[in-house]
Order: sequence, then C-alpha cells, then structure tokens
Amino acid sequence: MHTKFAARSQRLSSTLIANGFSLVELLLYSAISLMLIGAAVSIAVSETRSSIKTYELVALRNQMASVTFLLEGEIAEGESISVCSTSCTVTTGTAANPAALSVPYSLVITHPYAVTGAGRSTATISYYGKTNDANLYRFGPPFTTATTSVDPSNGNLGYGSGALNTGATSAETVASPNTSLSSMSITSDERRTLTYSITITSGTTDRSSAWASSLTATGLKVRTRVGF
Repeated sequence: MHTKFAARSQRLSSTLIANGFSLVELLLYSAISLMLIGAAVSIAVSETRSSIKTYELVALRNQMASVTFLLEGEIAEGESISVCSTSCTVTTGTAANPAALSVPYSLVITHPYAVTGAGRSTATISYYGKTNDANLYRFGPPFTTATTSVDPSNGNLGYGSGALNTGATSAETVASPNTSLSSMSITSDERRTLTYSITITSGTTDRSSAWASSLTATGLKVRTRVGF
C-alpha cells in the first residue's frame, strides 16, 4: 500500500513539474502581481496629482504677477486712492447715465490728466468684487490696443500698447478671474500708500478637486507717485 501511494505521489509530482505551476502557485503569483500593479497605479496617480498641483501653482504665480503688476501700475500713476471693505458702492455706467453698483469691497483710483487748451481732468478707475462671484472686476477707461503716441487731447496718457485711454468710454471688464482683494488700508499719516492682500484660486468648475489650488500674498504695499 505504502509503495503504491509513494509511486502515485511521484507520478503526480512529475506531472506538475512537466505541466507547469500548480493551482496554488498560480493563485499566489496572481495575488502578488495584483498587489504590485495596484502599488504602481497608486504611485502613478500620486505623481499625476503632484504634477497637476505644480502646474496649477505655476499658473497661479503667473496670474498673481500679472494682476499685481496691473494694480500697482495703475495705483502708482494715480493721484488718490480710496478703499471700502464692506457694503460698498461704485459708480458704473456712462457719464450721461451713471449707475450705482453695490459691491462687497472696492478700490477706487483717480488719474489726473490735462487736455490741450483746457483745465485738468480726472479719470476714475474702480476695482471691486461682486456677491457670489469669484472674479475681480475693473471699471474705467480701457487701455489702448495698438502702439500710439502720447495724445492728451484725446486722452491717451502714455506711449505704446497698454496706455490708459481716458478718451474712450469706461467699461467693466474682468481684471482677474477667481481673484479677491482683502485687508485693504491706507496709512493714516501717508494717504498715498495702500496696503492690501490678494488671493487667487484655480477653481474646480467642470474639473476634479485635484485642480483646486490657491495662492495668497499678504501685506503688499504700493504708493501713488502723483502728488495731491
């Protein structure tokens, strides 16, 4: 009996070796393979999310540089600045038909300019947010879109593309999407210095939360160069 069992076991082992892996070995190897694939997928997803975050932060830094350049350029060329942090009102519309717009915060800048043969005039530029709206808006004279020479009689206050064109009709535009201003204050003993903070978010509209990033700069300062 024992001899028969030993012979049968030997034949079975020989068959398994000849035919390949046993069922237990295949299950074990499959489980290990699945674990390795799962680990690789997890690492790939983590790397993808990290790349997305890096891309978003670079984009936010570029946007931050653009909007602060715009704000500080207009303030630096302004004559006076005023801020409001709660329950604010800005004037929009046209000179003939002005409209009062209620906003949660506002930054108003006045630009003096002289028209040939006439007295000094002032252009007003307003930056503000809107309730239930993430964007930062600008209302005021547009910028020139082509290279032009200084032409005060027509309101062109600078040379080149991007000069303020006070001769054109003021309009509302999005100064920067998903952007808000906060902590705005004017130094009491130096009315020409503005301190402010700015926050920009990437937003998640039609995108997954992996794209959600934000960037905040605090304690920024800018000073008007035009005297009172």
